[in-house]
Amino acid sequence: MLANSLAHPVRVALVRYLLNKNCGKGVDNETCNKDLVDLFPYSQSTISQHVKILKEAGVFLTEEKEKYTFYQVNPALVDKIKLFMN
Repeated sequence: MLANSLAHPVRVALVRYLLNKNCGKGVDNETCNKDLVDLFPYSQSTISQHVKILKEAGVFLTEEKEKYTFYQVNPALVDKIKLFMN
């Protein structure tokens, strides 16, 4: 499931962004759905489809805060993800 979730360049870009954001540590290692749409040159629906796949695979963890959903890379999978992406 992990390999399939990282089989598309958009999903790899989303994961790389969160892995590199503040080195994946601290309070700034997450981002909201709005930021992802603003940061990447893809439509909101495209981002949502790829985020859904990453969530279902357990790559992204989510937290609802007010009207936004925040994402972070699952800390338990960081090492495996890095192996797949290298």
